[in-house]
Amino acid sequence: MSATEVARNFSAVVNRVIAGEEIEVIRNGTPVIELVPPSRTYAISDAAWERLVARFSTLDEDFARDVEAARKSIGTPVSKWPS
Repeated sequence: MSATEVARNFSAVVNRVIAGEEIEVIRNGTPVIELVPPSRTYAISDAAWERLVARFSTLDEDFARDVEAARKSIGTPVSKWPS
């Protein structure tokens, strides 16, 4: 994909990369960059989440269960923004 096409369709290009596609950007016939999904996730680990929740001993059990249920229903983040 040309650099101009990427610039004109940046949001759509980002969505394609989020979906797992790798896009090679070309300028003047030469590949200059590859847009790829991140190699790691930026979400907090389960163990770190448990340590964080454990520090808030003043939370009632219903709230802690609701937060944990909400976290499980969301699933594993695919990028740092949803988390």
